[in-house]
Amino acid sequence: METAVYIILTLVILISIAIITNYAIILIKNIIKKRSNKISLGSSTKVRIFYQLKEALEILAKTKTGAIITIENNDNLDSLRTDGIVLDANISSSILISIFNKYSPLHDGAVIIRNNKIYYVGTFYKITKKSIDNKYGARHRAALGISEMCDASTLVVSEENGGVSLAENGSLTSIPLENLQETLTKIFKD
Repeated sequence: METAVYIILTLVILISIAIITNYAIILIKNIIKKRSNKISLGSSTKVRIFYQLKEALEILAKTKTGAIITIENNDNLDSLRTDGIVLDANISSSILISIFNKYSPLHDGAVIIRNNKIYYVGTFYKITKKSIDNKYGARHRAALGISEMCDASTLVVSEENGGVSLAENGSLTSIPLENLQETLTKIFKD
């Protein structure tokens, strides 16, 4: 009789362990699936933004359409800008190209990208007080000015020559189109 009790207890314990193990496996599998979906969503969003911005900059440069696009990092730009309209739209090359079209009432101002969205359009910055080459216009001076006051990255397209420049940390660097992808990768790194 004792043997039968031991066998029954052993079976109950083994079945309990099997049930708990199955629940644990299912729980862990669901946790991993949720995390991988979050990572995938974040990555696909970042990749989409990256390519939309790259496409817009290439088209703006080739058509010599002046533009100033600021990517907000840690510092909030609200106190460093004037005017502008809150758009809060998904980033798309079509929208960016439309904003900077010379017939758009917003084309002279800057676009601020905040939290992966085109947040402000038609906004203005104080220009730098530094003496810079006369080949640079108001957009470049504004981009340099904002880069002196915060940690944002500002991309500028010259309407004179179609050149792309990056203003960061108080300096302005020309970016050949063939290096645009590398530059954007550095800006969007985690």
